[in-house]
Parts: sequence; structure tokens; C-alpha cells
Amino acid sequence: SLAAAHGAVGAIQIDMPRAGPRQRPFSALARYYNAPRVTWANPDGTAHAMTPSTPVLGTLSQTGAAKLFGKGWEAVMKAAAATKPTYKPLVAAGQLTVASKTSFKPMDSSNVIGLIPGSDPKLKDEVVVLSAHLDHIGTNEGGDGDRINNGALDNAIGIASLIEEAKRFKTAATPPKRTVMFLAVTAEEKGLVGSDYFANHPTVPLKSIVADVNLDMPILTYKFEDMVVFGADRSTLGPIVRKAVGAMGLPVSPDPMPEEGIFVRSDHFRFVQKGIPSVFLWPGQAGPGKAAVNDFMSHRYHRPGDEIDQGIDWSQGPRFVSVNYAIAREIADAPERPVWNKGDYFGTLYKGPMAAK
Repeated sequence: SLAAAHGAVGAIQIDMPRAGPRQRPFSALARYYNAPRVTWANPDGTAHAMTPSTPVLGTLSQTGAAKLFGKGWEAVMKAAAATKPTYKPLVAAGQLTVASKTSFKPMDSSNVIGLIPGSDPKLKDEVVVLSAHLDHIGTNEGGDGDRINNGALDNAIGIASLIEEAKRFKTAATPPKRTVMFLAVTAEEKGLVGSDYFANHPTVPLKSIVADVNLDMPILTYKFEDMVVFGADRSTLGPIVRKAVGAMGLPVSPDPMPEEGIFVRSDHFRFVQKGIPSVFLWPGQAGPGKAAVNDFMSHRYHRPGDEIDQGIDWSQGPRFVSVNYAIAREIADAPERPVWNKGDYFGTLYKGPMAAK
């Protein structure tokens, strides 16, 4: 939308340089970018534009970008090596002509929803959402050996955790005061499509949803010694999160990779875009965490190696479930609904409820 406001009629993405294990072969990215785009359909059968903007016409490899920008690309590569990269606009050394053809193919895919009704007469009409995506990326084309991307950590573990959360709420000695929704969404890997559909076609009044706690790809291959909570510093969910994590004897650590923009890349963000405070927890990178996370991201993330037998530490599953349950339970029973911290960027941008001070 910003590009369109400046007169752009099309946009071309560039595979930017990334440090260490986060630099993936362009061939792997090409498989993703060449796959069909997915969106949900409007009642008249037309495709919904989730983010109306300048159309993205394609993605250039770093080699292609070097040809387009000439010597100017050297400055980009140099800037990318900085701890906090900053980039300046470049003038292309040549021209690029692009032609594209699109086709539309309908298909069906479902979100799955469960509810545990609230028990408090005044709070039962408010809803706490626990979300997780139920899809993965399918199979790789061509090549020998295993081509099935099973998605054990991304996100079978998240769905299993969601089910365990539901069991804990259902078997608790006292029911939650607010209603708790367990939302398994489709097509997260296609651009948060299922959660976007729910956010635009909620099964409960949207204004009744007070928070979302999202469960996506917890890397449970090691005994985690801290937690990273995306979004905790943005709303009054922060103290609730720190209390729950602290009860396990663990610290809350800052985002170890802010340049990746993780907070806007999973299903909770569709709730954020509706002004709803949300959080998303990952086991942290203290102790053995950094090496374990780098190993997974380098060798098994969105690859056939994300298998059930990759070395998952099953003792960490209950710990992950426990901290998320404690957070959701506290939200469900709190006398006041969460609000964004005063002046928070996302709370302001999406006009959510905000603290007075």
C-alpha cells in the first residue's frame, strides 16, 4: 500500500542476504514462491485480497539482483553484513520487463473450533482464544529420497499442545470464568489464510474476543531454560506472561532475532490486526537453546527432516503446555480484559483497547 501511494504499479521482491543459518538456498525459496497462492473466497466466488496493495510480480535471487542493480548491489551486500542492516534506495542499472498470467482454482479447507463455555454470569460472553495451525507445506517435487514434509514441530506439536490445553480446561476443578475457544486454523503456511478468514467471519462477536494465545512451532528438542514471548511487551498480557513463566523458575528473554519480524508471521497477528492483544511463546535460546534452534532452522525447518523421530525431548511438551495453560487461565479468570499499552504501535495502528496510562 505504501508503494502504491508513491505511484508503483508493481513490486519485485529480492532474496536479501541473511546471516548464518537463516540464509537458505534460493532453490528452496523458489519452490515456495512458485507454488500457487492461496486466499479465501468471497460469497460471490471472487478471491479475497487479504492485503490490497501493489501486486508482487516475482522474486529475484541475489544473483539476479546483482545483474539488475550492477555495482550498487555491492553496497547492499555490505549493509547486510551489519548487526543492524540499513539500506538506501538504489536506481536500477537496467530495465526489467515482466509478464504474468493467473488462473483460479477453488478448493475446500476447514478451520476446526471447540468451545468451553465460561461460568461467570458477567464474563462468560467474553472469549479467550487459543490458536494453532493444522497445516504444513506438503511434498517436495522431484528428487530422490524422502520428499514428504511432515511438520512434526511445525505444527503437529502445536496442535497436540492445543488439544492438551483443552483437556486441562475441561478437567479443571473449576471452569473458566470466560469462554475459552480452541481454534485450529488451516493454511497458515499459505499466508495466515485460515486465521484471516476467521478474523473476518468470526463465530462469536469479534468484540467479545479479549485475547489470543498462539501455539506455533515450539522447538522442543532440548530442555529450555527461558521463554521468548512475542508481543508480551505490547499489552497488559505482559505481567500475566511473566507471572506464568516465572512460576516455572524461568526468565522471559528478549526476541533473539528481531530482524525476522516473527510477531507478524503467525496466526495471532490476524487477531492483532483486529485490535486484539495477543502473544506467541517459544522456548528460548539460553543454555543449549541457541544451538538447538540454529540446528533445526538450518536442517529441518520446512524440510522432510521435521520428523517425529528427529530427537524431540518429550519431557518438554508438558512444560510448554503448562505455561501456556497458566497464561490462558489467568486471562480467562482475570476481572479485567487485556488492553494494549498506551501508545503501542500495533494497538494504535489497529485501534485496539488501550491503557489510559
